[in-house]
Order: sequence, then structure tokens, then C-alpha cells
Amino acid sequence: MALRTVFPLATFSGPMRQHHGARSFLAWLLVALLLSSSAWPAAAQSDESAATTDPAADAVATAWGFDNSTLAPDPTIRFGVLPNGMRYAIRQNDKPEETAVLELVFDIGSLNEMDDERGIAHFVEHMAFNGTTNVPEGEMVKILERFGLAFGADTNAYTSFDRTGYTLGLPNVSEELIDTALFLLRETASEITFAPGAVERERGVVLSEMRTRDSYTLRNFVEQTDFFLPDTRIAQRLPIGTEESIRTVSADQLKRFYLRHYRPENATLVIVGNIDVDMIERKVIQGFGNWEAQTALPQDQQADIIDFDRTGAAHDFVNPAISESATLVAYAPYRKKPDNLDNRRKALLRSMGYRIIARRIGRMVRAGNTPLLSARFDSGDVFKLTHETQLQVQTRDGELAEGVAVAEKLVRQALVHGFTDQEVAEQIAGYRNALENAVRSSSTRRNAGLANLIIDGLFAHRVVTTPASRLARFEAAEPNISSETILAAMREDIVPLSDPLIHITTKGDIAGGAESIRTAWLGSQEVAVLPIKEKTSGQFAYTDFGQQGAIIEDQYIDDLGIRTIRFANNVRLNIKPTDFEEDRVRISLRIDGGELLNSLDNPYATTLMRIYGDAGLEAHSVDDLLSILAGRSVSLRFSAGSDYFGSYVATTPQDLLIQLQILAAYVQAPGYRTEALERYRRSFDNYYARLAATPEAALGSYIGGIISDDDPRFSLAPQEALEKLDFAALKNAIGESLERASLEIGIVGDVDEQAVIEAVASTFGALPEREKAARDYGAQIQRRFTNERATRYIAHDGEQEQAILRYYWPTDDNSDYATEVRLLLLSEILQLRLTDRVREELGASYSPGASSFMSSIYDGYGYMTVGSNVDFADRETVKQAIAGIVESLITDPASEDELLRAKRPIEERLKQRATSNRSWMAIVDQAQTDPDALARYRSLPDMIASVSAEQLQQEAVKWLSLPPLVVEVVHRSEYAALNGDNDIAGAGGGQSALGAITADNAENE
Repeated sequence: MALRTVFPLATFSGPMRQHHGARSFLAWLLVALLLSSSAWPAAAQSDESAATTDPAADAVATAWGFDNSTLAPDPTIRFGVLPNGMRYAIRQNDKPEETAVLELVFDIGSLNEMDDERGIAHFVEHMAFNGTTNVPEGEMVKILERFGLAFGADTNAYTSFDRTGYTLGLPNVSEELIDTALFLLRETASEITFAPGAVERERGVVLSEMRTRDSYTLRNFVEQTDFFLPDTRIAQRLPIGTEESIRTVSADQLKRFYLRHYRPENATLVIVGNIDVDMIERKVIQGFGNWEAQTALPQDQQADIIDFDRTGAAHDFVNPAISESATLVAYAPYRKKPDNLDNRRKALLRSMGYRIIARRIGRMVRAGNTPLLSARFDSGDVFKLTHETQLQVQTRDGELAEGVAVAEKLVRQALVHGFTDQEVAEQIAGYRNALENAVRSSSTRRNAGLANLIIDGLFAHRVVTTPASRLARFEAAEPNISSETILAAMREDIVPLSDPLIHITTKGDIAGGAESIRTAWLGSQEVAVLPIKEKTSGQFAYTDFGQQGAIIEDQYIDDLGIRTIRFANNVRLNIKPTDFEEDRVRISLRIDGGELLNSLDNPYATTLMRIYGDAGLEAHSVDDLLSILAGRSVSLRFSAGSDYFGSYVATTPQDLLIQLQILAAYVQAPGYRTEALERYRRSFDNYYARLAATPEAALGSYIGGIISDDDPRFSLAPQEALEKLDFAALKNAIGESLERASLEIGIVGDVDEQAVIEAVASTFGALPEREKAARDYGAQIQRRFTNERATRYIAHDGEQEQAILRYYWPTDDNSDYATEVRLLLLSEILQLRLTDRVREELGASYSPGASSFMSSIYDGYGYMTVGSNVDFADRETVKQAIAGIVESLITDPASEDELLRAKRPIEERLKQRATSNRSWMAIVDQAQTDPDALARYRSLPDMIASVSAEQLQQEAVKWLSLPPLVVEVVHRSEYAALNGDNDIAGAGGGQSALGAITADNAENE
């Protein structure tokens, strides 16, 4: 397994199949035998772990790889191994309270497949919840939904090159649910039945996933991998497989692979949550201790061959939607590095060096005087096959050779001359801050993050240690961190790119092809480079905003624990102290306005708010700020939302004041630096080139205009319109709002209320007087849903068989909360039926979906939507299925079981929201200006519980009886025949023939 996965498109994940069964899992538990196991004892918190003479501990150390490390594992995690070889790790954790995460991971992926088994590992993952010995097909999903686990959100599965994982996020830790979850994972381990009928039904789902994921980016990845590593399984074992293999694989083949590889010695079970570790360990031993492999050990796979002397080769991938880029790679033999103090220290130094180079690249790109759009340079292991060094360069079209030469010199400058003291100091400050924050917040880490830490450590052959020990190791290493030691660690790791393998991507053929890039690379190496000049960072200029603001209102919302304050200048502050995230503070800043300033006459007024934060401050560029603020937990994010200007950011109690100073500076002294605008304009060519490159991109590009009858505020903007935008116009449009419009701040987290009040009083409380209430935006809050009901077609340029069906029924805004809640549940029932019918029964789609949107901003605006990715040839079948599902909701109420499965996941999430800072921020952010949100927060659980099936049927009759707007996204070759002579969005040229404008986030999924 690689310490760094270099193939980001290699993992294919999707919702885990859940069905629920006939036989009681309790019967299964009663017949299981209690077997002995070995568990890792609590370790002393030293950097070096002492050798042990305990055979049980030795067995654990061997199973988990601790025997090859000198580092002590985290003693809060109970590591164990069963006599059958299955590893387990259990950790008590109470964040979020009363929840747990279970993940069963197998050391099995597509690299384990034989030549005639391509895609089988992923197909087996799909089959894991399509029928087991004790759970009939179609029942596991329903079981988990009845317990409150949402399909996809709380249940998931994935397959990659080297592993397959099954995850259950438990919304509560009742013994019944824990027993059920362990039972279902145990069924997955050895009891999948692979009934031929179930395999046939699932074949269509896998093919749908393959079809959905097929895009120019995936095809580029496949060609690139085949070029770089041609005689390896990596190039020949993409986890999704091939269409031929998926269409022809049999149930027997799937079962043979399953029996061969799903073995206890290949399995690891990780459980983290608000649980009793001893009790859980007993359950794991009881449930999994009787698991035995049913076949002989699998035979060795084919050998991977890498020609380390291969140089000078080049390859290109041409697609009109792709960015112009070059990837330059050199390989060396893989070297196993023991996980010890010395190698951790070297890894730290290398990471600092690569980060400094990344900072230099970012500084150059932000300055704008370069053909580079981005670049990345680093080294890492590719599984256990090879060690590579890679430089990735993306440039403006037509400037790839120049960009590669720039990147070559920039990297060589660092490797020859090293780094400045200031650059090293920035890295030290950043690492120290991150490690100290990790220590302070260690007691409130989340279940999922801890589980992933354990699993990633196992596959990376790294011992999971404590945040405190990581900080201690850093402090011990810090005196020896310098340009010289960083360079030494990098030079030891880097494979020279003297004559690398080169893969390029372009929109069209370029003069000289890929070899022209090699010429530019080799020629650049002949040009001398000078050391970079030291640069001082200076001091942050915005710490004094005037006289501290006086409080004129100070009240408590007792039942919600929210303190509300208004300063004399009308700035509002809402505070909610919590202990859910230690050493973490979340801040919202909302200034009235945002995209409501866009009008029919000036639909792009706020478009450049997308880059407002990147434009820096009057006294500091973004690069200056990154240096000045090194070692601080702050964000430079500041943009526009649908009805506000501002930001949602997270910081620490120590950096709360400076984060507020930064936000206040963006209000009072924005930089409007032209280099940010130039960089934004350089992105247009790539953006507009790929508007219709995939069905999803085409739908997102044009649906806003279709739904809103080409209202320019919600439609795709023509490129020439964006080219004309400048900061002078933005300043004219938003300046007065930033200066005077009503302003509300929400702060949630680990805070001292008095410290918060003083920090806000000295920043936003010191600003000039603000308006007390939100403005009346009149026509700007009017948005119509089209009266058009003819089928609308959008053309895409992806694969010919790819298509999307989308149905829209106009509804209403969210002013009636009862209606909003009922339509939410109605969409959940629709989702359940779509999954059962379109995915499970027909096998026609990987991800059918339904949702309800009711605007809180635009009068009378909302919609219910149902949609699915489909094979073009299956459109009519899926249409009939959707029509039948909708009709069934109109004519018959939902069943009691459907209503339960729709409600329970929502109800469980409502219980969890009280222990989530993110959830609290959703009402704290406008606790004074939107008191209705507080009332809705209080009433939602009772409203969900009170909704009846008859009420949902009434809503279906009211809204779904009306003819829907139907949108079909089809390949361009099919578009003309379907569309006739109509001029419909996506007809060509990358712009809507219906009109133009900025896309609305709510509709551009």
C-alpha cells in the first residue's frame, strides 16, 4: 500500500446495499462460541516502545505491524487479533455522543483479480448486501433504515486497488443496534449467497455506475497509468473493471473470488464510539471467532514489471474539454522503510520542503506573471511496487512548453539553492500550530475520523500514535530543522527527473506533440537559476478599528442557551458556548445583501465576490497574509451567499481575535487586487470548454435558465459578459452594503463569552453605524418557475449511451413550515421507492434520487424533483417506472413501514444535532434577525413525528398531480432527432441559446 495514493480516480465508492432479513440475528449470536483472543495492552507514552515477552501482545504486534516499528501505539485504542487471524481495533469515544462507527475492511481490491476477473472485487462489494445466508435479498437496507441509518449517508461501501470497506455509522448505541450491525457485517464476511437472479439485477447497477463514471478525466487517467506503468496490475486492474467483464461475469465466478479472498486473515474490524470497549470486544470475539476460511490460500497474482531504466518516452491525451497539462515522472525501486523515529523525522522534513515549493508555485500563480495555472511537485510510494517523483503542471492553452520550463526552473532553484530562513520558519510555525491544536482538541475527535486514522495507518504500515506524542517528536526535531536538513531529506527521496516520462493533455494537437514538451524540459535545464531572495513578512496592519463598541442589548434565549447582544452601532452578536469540539470555534458573518443585489438589469453585479477573498486587503496581498499569519488557525474566506456577504469559518479560541480582525478588514479595507481578477479570467477557457463535457456538467450548466425562463440571474453567463467584469463595478455594486447594511455575527464552540464579546466589540463593534434591519429588495426576491411543460432537451458531449432524466414539479416557498416538512418526507418516500424500483428491481440506475427544495428567499419559489442517470436505451423504461411511482403516491398512502424508514433517519439526525456545532450554527447565525428559525428548530421533531401517510398522500395529490417539467440530457448525436427544430439549452457552442447567466447553486447539482 502506498503512503500516498497517486491515482485519485482509482476508488469507486457508493452507498452500501442494505436489506433486512427473516431470521433473528439473536439466534446467530446464541450459537456462536466465545473464543479467546489477543489484545494489545496499554502502552507507555514514550516514543520508543519496549520489546515485549507476552505472546499475546506479540501476536497483536505482528498482526498490526507494530513489530516493525519503534513507536508506541495509541493506548486509547484496543488493538487485537483473533486466533483465526482477523484484526480488530476498538476505541471508546463520545463525540458525537451516543453514536458509533463500525468499519469492516478487507485487504482485497482490484489488484487481487486475475485476468478474467476484472471488476469482480467491486462487483462482490455490490453483492455484499444483496442476500446472505440469514438476510434475504432486499432486506438489509430496510433493517438499517428502520434503525435510523440513512442509505448512503450512514451506510457506505467502497472498493479500491488494495482494499474493500463496509461502513456503518450508527445513530445510537443501543445494544440492539450494535448487535444488528455486528451481525450484518459478520454476514458480509462469509455468508453472501450470490443468487443468480440477484447477480443479474445488480449487473445493471454496476454497469450504470461504470457508465456514470465514464468521462474524459477517467479516460485520461487510464491512458496515463497505462503509459507510465504498462506492465503492472495498476494499469490493468481499474476497480470498476471493463464492460465486457461486468456483462459476462457469472455468479459462480463472483463466489469463487469471494471465498478465495474474504478470509479472516484479510479482514480488519474497527469500532469507534460511545461504547463499552470490554463489552464490544466480547461481542467481536463471539461473533467473528468462529469464522474460518472456506478455501485454500489464493495463488500468487501475476508479477508486476517496471522498467526503471525507461526514459525519454512521451504520450499525449487529446480532448476538447481537458485542461492543458503535463505530468513528468521518474521511478525507482520500492524501498521498505521501517516506521521509526528517524524515518518519521525525514518524512516531516520532506513534507516541509514540498510545501515550501508549493508556496512558491502559489505565489507565482497568484502574481499572474506566468503561464502556470497550477503545479505540484512531490515524491511517494506507489503501493509496494515503486517509488516515484512526479511534477504536474497545468497551464493556459498554448503555453504548456513555457509553463513546463518555468516549473522546471522553480523546482531546480529549490533543490540547488535550498530555502530561506523565513520559508522554513513559516513551515515550523504551521506545523507547530497544527500539532498543538491537535493536542488541545484530541478529546473531542469524531468517530469517523478516528476510524479512518486507524485504517489508513494499517494500510500505510504506520503505527497510530497520540497527538501528544506527535507534538513531542516535532519538538525534539525542531532544533535541527533547517534548509540544509530539509534539502538532505528531499534529495534522499527524490528520483531525478533528468529525462522523465512525460504525459500531456491538450484540447487539440500541438506543434511537435509531447516531444516538444521534452525539448522544453531539457532546454530549461541548461538555464542557470539563482537563489530566491529572503523576504520579511511584516506585521498585520488591521488591529485597531476605533473605539470599542458599547452594548445596548444583552439577552438570553434560555431554552437554547444562546446569548444575543446588540452593540450601539447595531452590529448583532449571537453566542452559543459548547464543549462538542474542544479548542474549536465556528464563526458566521452575515451582511445583508449578497446575490440579492443581482437584478435583471445587472445580473452579474456580485459575480466577482467569488474571488473577493483572493484579492487580499489594501495593505496586504494574499501572499503577504499567508506569511504574516503562518502558524495561526485562520481563514481568508469572504464571499457572497444567496442573501448575504460574509463568511463561515472555523478557528481556535487563541486565534478568535485575529480571525475577527481579518474579517473586519475585508469589510473595511478590501484589496480589489487586479492579479486576482486576471487569474480568474485565465480560468474561463477551461470552464467554458467543459460545460457539456459530461451529462452532469451539461445539466448543471443549463438547468437554471430552463427552470427560470432564462432569467439572467440564474442562467449561464456568456463568457464575453464575464470578461467585461472588473473590480470597479463590483466595488460600486457592493461598497455601500459592506459599509452600512445590517450585520450579524454568530459564534459557536469552545469559547469564553466575555472574551468573545470583547473581541467583537473591538472589531465589528467599533465600525461605523449599521442599518438595523434588512433592506426591502422588491423585485429581486421575485423568481418564477417556468410554465413550460414540454420536454426540454440538453445536449452533452460525453459517451453516447449516457443520459439523465429529471422531473420538476413547482411547489412553493418555505413560509408554511408544516408543508415544508411534509414535502421533505414525501421526497424521502419517493427516494425509497425509486431505489427499490429503478435500482433494485430494474437494475437501471446506480443513483436515482428525489428531493424537495423550498426557498426561504424567493416568494412562492420551490420544487420537487426526481431524477436518474440512465442508459439512453433505457429511458422509456425508467420513465414508465417513475410515472408509476408518482402515480402510486397519488392513489395510495405510504405504508407504515415506508413512513418509518423515511422518518427514522431524520429523527436520529435531529437527536444528534444538539451535539453538533455545525447544526447549532444553522440557527445561531441569524438568531436575532430570523427568530422563526428558532421556532422551527424547536418544533421540528414533533412535526416529523406527527406527519401521517394520509397527509403525504394529500401533498402528492396537490403537487404531483400537475404535469411536471421534464428535462432530458442526451448525447449531442441524439439531440437533434429528439429536439426537432427547437432551440434549447445546450444546443452548441458552450452557451445557452436561450440566454445566459450565472448558475444558481440550488439548481446546478
